[in-house]
Amino acid sequence: MMFELSTKKALYTLIQGKLAGVMLVVTLLLQACSGGSGGGASDRQAPPNDDGGSVAFSYVGDPPASPEIQSFKLEFFDNLVLQERCGSCHTRGGVGPAAFVDNDDINFAWQEAGSVVDLDDPAESMVVQRVGSGHNCWLGTTQTAACATTMQGYIEAWATASQPSSEEVQLTPVEALSPTETKLFPQYPDLDPGTQMDPLTGTGPLTASPSGLLYLLNTHCSDCHSDTSSQQQSPFFASDDPQVAYDAVRSKINLNNPASSRVVQRLGSDSHNCWSNDCDSDADDMTAAISQFAATITATQVDPDLLISRALVLDDQGIVASTGGRFETDVIAKWEFREGQGTLVSDTSGVQPEVPLTLTGAYDWLGGWGITLTGGKAQGAVSGSNKLRDLITATGEFTIEAWVAPANVSQENAWIVGYTGGSMSRNFLMTQNLYDYDFYNRSSVTEDNGAGDPALSTDDDAEFAQATLQHVVMTFDPLEGRRIYVNGEYTGDVDEQGGGILESWNASFAVVLGNSTAQDASWQGVMRMVAIHNRALNEEQIVKNYDVGVGAKFFLLFSVSEILDRPGECHDVDGAGARTNYCYVAFEVSQFDASSYLFNQPFFVSLNNGFNPDGFAIKGIRIGVNGREVGTGQGFTNVSATIDATSYTPEGQVLSDIGTVIALENGSDQDMFFLAFDEIDGQFDQTTAPGPLAYSRNLSGVVNSDIGFRTFEQMSASFSAITGVPMNNPVANGVFQNVKQSMPVIADFQAYLSSHQMAVTQLAMGYCSALVDDTGLRDAFFGDATPLNFAQQADAVSDADWDNKVILPLLDNALSITSTKPLASQPDRDAIRASLLAFITDPLDNAPYENDPPFNPVGDGDPDGLARCSGSCNGTISTGQVVKAVCGSVLGSTAVLMK
Repeated sequence: MMFELSTKKALYTLIQGKLAGVMLVVTLLLQACSGGSGGGASDRQAPPNDDGGSVAFSYVGDPPASPEIQSFKLEFFDNLVLQERCGSCHTRGGVGPAAFVDNDDINFAWQEAGSVVDLDDPAESMVVQRVGSGHNCWLGTTQTAACATTMQGYIEAWATASQPSSEEVQLTPVEALSPTETKLFPQYPDLDPGTQMDPLTGTGPLTASPSGLLYLLNTHCSDCHSDTSSQQQSPFFASDDPQVAYDAVRSKINLNNPASSRVVQRLGSDSHNCWSNDCDSDADDMTAAISQFAATITATQVDPDLLISRALVLDDQGIVASTGGRFETDVIAKWEFREGQGTLVSDTSGVQPEVPLTLTGAYDWLGGWGITLTGGKAQGAVSGSNKLRDLITATGEFTIEAWVAPANVSQENAWIVGYTGGSMSRNFLMTQNLYDYDFYNRSSVTEDNGAGDPALSTDDDAEFAQATLQHVVMTFDPLEGRRIYVNGEYTGDVDEQGGGILESWNASFAVVLGNSTAQDASWQGVMRMVAIHNRALNEEQIVKNYDVGVGAKFFLLFSVSEILDRPGECHDVDGAGARTNYCYVAFEVSQFDASSYLFNQPFFVSLNNGFNPDGFAIKGIRIGVNGREVGTGQGFTNVSATIDATSYTPEGQVLSDIGTVIALENGSDQDMFFLAFDEIDGQFDQTTAPGPLAYSRNLSGVVNSDIGFRTFEQMSASFSAITGVPMNNPVANGVFQNVKQSMPVIADFQAYLSSHQMAVTQLAMGYCSALVDDTGLRDAFFGDATPLNFAQQADAVSDADWDNKVILPLLDNALSITSTKPLASQPDRDAIRASLLAFITDPLDNAPYENDPPFNPVGDGDPDGLARCSGSCNGTISTGQVVKAVCGSVLGSTAVLMK
């Protein structure tokens, strides 16, 4: 059956009835080739050879016989026909068995490509697999992952161009796995290598365990994979610090199948830096070391009383959900960080010359496409970067598009994306400065200084830059100048410089991500995708790209056919006894960052057209991984749905419209997920009593308290009711939209994290700022009979006025003192009142906070209370600022957050 996507286009489209012999089983492998002619050159600009030249070729054969073959030519053939890539072997008469870049007949080449390309799943294409294993990688023998990524990009572009209107993803029955016992990584203790036993071997100290995993890595890989090496290359699994080494290698080893570990495959399959003359022998030694370590670990067993689904591994059983549907008509460079390894990031735009970026410094690859920069950078060569100048100055406009997650909001002048020559010489530049994004651009109105000054910056008070994944887009056109969009919305910041022309752009600059070329403007955070367009995207196009999202996304189909034992509807068994399951609870899943997954919008679906839902219940979904339920992030415990003919459609029935983040343990190629349910069709989880649960139960089976935390919509509604600030107020709503992904989505205590409190604090201050800065709102709240002067210096206000005019109105509204329905249980009003007054007015050594460090908003260490600091601090504090601070502390307290 086909599952309809509401706003996303499938990347992989079915090309049916077109290719003769498409997806034939290929028994002949592409052979290594050298020499040969093939001559010629492409009608596209060829990338330069190592010596700076390029091989010229112009196709002069019969024209493409169909639009599909034209797509094949533009997206695939033209990029690979070059002699230094595939053109010297894979033509008729060449030594390659498939002539998919035949020089003389594009239609014949298209037919030949059908035997080595999988348009339904480009990553599984023979040509991608071969170049990824080291066959004729044109970027260098150590950059096979980058070549494979580039090749996959060509096939994806071909598939998408062939049927760009497809909006469906094919869901098919998946292999049913048992969530069997799983081995998990133990915590690595602080070790004294000279005296303590090495837990990776159990036989002796680290420095005396020649068969130990860390010993092998430290001995043979430290020239590069060490944080103290002069040629540092992440990950640092060969560090002299065993804790650093252990943390770095965990994602590269498979405890449940040691031979499939990445560090083993790199030695055996890739022949990467073998330390002897026999790479297979070295791979066997590494396998034995991992097996020795794995043997010391007790596997986790699944609780037999749980009502569970079958299990899935994301990389193995995940069905590609969507990476297509983006507006990319004018993309001229794109980096998606798909490689997952190596020192090169491929330009997957397909526009020649491509601009691969070299990684240096401190960085880590993320699963699910992405990279974490902690001081490193990614920089392209000037020769490739020059295409940006040529193609952008030709149109006079451009767009910088980036999916980024800043590590913090305290970094200043941190370079995210630049096309620059130095710290003060740049064609364009995107930076983060605390809570702001800045856009520099050299044009006829800024060319005198060469740095693109003055920057167009987002408004300080709006705090658009947040430490969460964001879609940041900056556009320039000669009429309106610069514009900035965050998460699909125009920030409203107007470019006072206006438009201009770009003829002063310097052709000798280079593309750089995450730092300046001089490495003096480091940006720290996660990059998931960066694209450059040589047109200014309009708002509709930007929203479209934001809605599609970023990174590798999959559908995980958890079989519940064993629970819903309905032969002919939920499963079939063929004559040989093979079972096919049809009934699933499915999630859209992606790797959110280096340490977590995003599980989003579960739905029930049957892949059997004869399925007839009769009103059975699905209640209380909990996510399990590696043999046990996860301890935090259980966002679907309150699911309660009836699957019936009224609500169910052939595309399925949505169970929840929210998402939740689950911690990564062993990696997307190893973590085995399953679902546990409170109830399905009258069958119950035997670890708890049947019936509704209060918020959720904890993992020991104890029912939690019926007191929890408000969800983000409830918090915003509560803050609005307390302050009188409407929820659609531009200031309050702007903060809400920025932080809502970082706020709790369920009321359970177990799901409330420290990061949630930071988001709540920001939202509280958004409402308080809107209240204090609006004369009408604050007069209505605090009373206009004897109004405070909110602009005066705070120490001019008396203690009595602070108490009566500020504290009491805030408390009485927050605690519903004046309500006709006061709360039955709440904190003591007078105790909070006294504490707040001391917080505002008293020196801290006489206040209830005497054991706390001095609270000082201007940073000179003065011990006075908040309002009294202004008389001796390096600056002044207004009454309005103090009121905002007190208001924020009241709204963000447990008196308001708990329910």
